[in-house]
Amino acid sequence: MSVATPKDILGYAWYKLKQISYSKESIEVNLNLERDRRHNHLCSVCNQKASPQRKKDRRVKDLLFHGWKTLVVLEYYEVKCKQCGLRVEHIPFVRPYARATKRFEEAVAWLCQHLPLSVVALYFSLNWKTVKNIDKAYLEYRFEAPSLGNITVIGIDEVSYRKGHKYLTCVFDLNNPRLIWVGIGKRKEILSEFFNRLGKERSKRIKAVAIDMSKAYIAGVKEHCPNALIVHDKFHIVQDFNKVMDRIRIDEFEKAREQHKGFFKRTKWLLVMNPKRLLDEGAIRLKQLLDINMPLNTAYNLCEQLKQLWECITVAQFNKALDNWCEMAYESKIQALMDFADMLKAHRPGLWSYCLYPINTSTIEVNNRKVGLIRRKGCGFHDLKYFILKIFQADNPLPIPLPIP
Repeated sequence: MSVATPKDILGYAWYKLKQISYSKESIEVNLNLERDRRHNHLCSVCNQKASPQRKKDRRVKDLLFHGWKTLVVLEYYEVKCKQCGLRVEHIPFVRPYARATKRFEEAVAWLCQHLPLSVVALYFSLNWKTVKNIDKAYLEYRFEAPSLGNITVIGIDEVSYRKGHKYLTCVFDLNNPRLIWVGIGKRKEILSEFFNRLGKERSKRIKAVAIDMSKAYIAGVKEHCPNALIVHDKFHIVQDFNKVMDRIRIDEFEKAREQHKGFFKRTKWLLVMNPKRLLDEGAIRLKQLLDINMPLNTAYNLCEQLKQLWECITVAQFNKALDNWCEMAYESKIQALMDFADMLKAHRPGLWSYCLYPINTSTIEVNNRKVGLIRRKGCGFHDLKYFILKIFQADNPLPIPLPIP
């Protein structure tokens, strides 16, 4: 005989509470549920009516009940669906084949978003591997297939997931800023996997792609998106120039007299910082360095003028400003600056296209910082698929589950 209980509080839709038992030794509550016969049997894949075949029992974890571990034993059926064949039936509060209720998975996944697995495992009195499997299964269910419709402007960048030049390729929808795809590696073939999934028709509708000057990415975009403009944004160009400026700093340090070497020390970040953010001491040290070294002074001034290229409104203005900048770089007779000017000219179409599509990869760079935090919090990841799911989670944080245990 079923026990009368408020169904809305327990949340076991389509089921009746049959029996409750508990163990003081293990601090555990066991709930036995029986199926409410008034509801039809539905296929868990297509949600259509199906005929029951065999009755089975399943044991699943649920949220803590007043601090006690809660286990639910419920009966369910294997059903025969006309479209899908033999499947398990749909259960409103448990995913197919899962060993925990949906609300338990949501609570675990939300806590894993903010805490290490070991801490969440301690809270729920579970093994950390069990917590990881629950979190992974829930994230697979939530981020299984991001929508790829109405995509016209995308951004592509790589992010390191391990030492030794191990990278992931991340693709973002820049119209509606969100992560839509992650691939393992940074080769042209990896990017082709994304475009193959996107399909030829939708690939042709892409109008602009924000990327760095990676040859692999450029080749992949040109092959699959013939109508798209490649846009090299300001962030990556200035980032590359900062590396050139640091190379000049190191060369000039080696050439400097012994009494001047002290001016070069601890100035790497002073050269690349926004002058408005420099403290008084830093500004004084930077001025002293630029006063005693002309090559660094030239490179520093060219860096400030380089940033102004992206303030040009028309393509003609941009090209004229770029030619003027390259001319000053050649006149400096500094090989590193001359090589950088050659590189800019080689990628000229990807630079002036910013005037037509003023997009950038700032959204992706924010995501890269989040990835670094995830990697440090997890002390590395052995399961790469799980790591990729955590990246999707960082881009689209889970809402607070209700109720919280």
